Amino acid sequence: MTRDAATGARHDTRERLLHAALAAFGHRDYEAVSTREIVDAAGANIAAISYHFGGKKALYLATAGFIATTMRERMAPALAAATRLAAAGDAAACRRQLGALIGALVDEILRGRLSRDAAGLILREQNDPTEAFDILYDELMEPLLSTYATLLARIVGAQPGDRGIALATHALFGQIVAFRSAQSAALRRLRRARYSADDVRDISATVTRITLAAIDAGGVQGDPT
Repeated sequence: MTRDAATGARHDTRERLLHAALAAFGHRDYEAVSTREIVDAAGANIAAISYHFGGKKALYLATAGFIATTMRERMAPALAAATRLAAAGDAAACRRQLGALIGALVDEILRGRLSRDAAGLILREQNDPTEAFDILYDELMEPLLSTYATLLARIVGAQPGDRGIALATHALFGQIVAFRSAQSAALRRLRRARYSADDVRDISATVTRITLAAIDAGGVQGDPT
């Protein structure tokens, strides 16, 4: 085997371990998952986790990083566009881009490549944070929330770091998260087994409409001056 082929094989094994770990950790607690089941699902030998990650805990943390990096990269175009417009300070353009950002977030959270498995791990880390939460927050949540907050601030003429903007960001962003964290109830109400592309489009439109209505009604404000 050539050096390039060996490097590719190692990378492939590492990727398979991450996907297998995500499928396991995404649906069960850390303690309930064994390294044996992960390597079996990945088609790797029992020493592969130690070789590639150093152990089970390090694999769990790497899985959190894998989620964060993958989701952030998939939303990179919408985040970059939002950042450019927010820097320019054009409120009307930021208002339009907010709808585009909401659409990208809804699509990724509800139908993204990792959404089926990642949600369970993320929600558990929200409720009972470990070191993995720091990774998820620093590498995924904070960039998303900061971009969202900056758009809101530019639209209403506030500062992104204002407490009122932080609270409004969490409240409005939560609309999107609710369609995943309370997915079973939402799907039952929609009489669906899973979200369709039309559902995602309509959810995006609904969340955008409610968000802009809240802005227009004065429900999004910065700190008093």
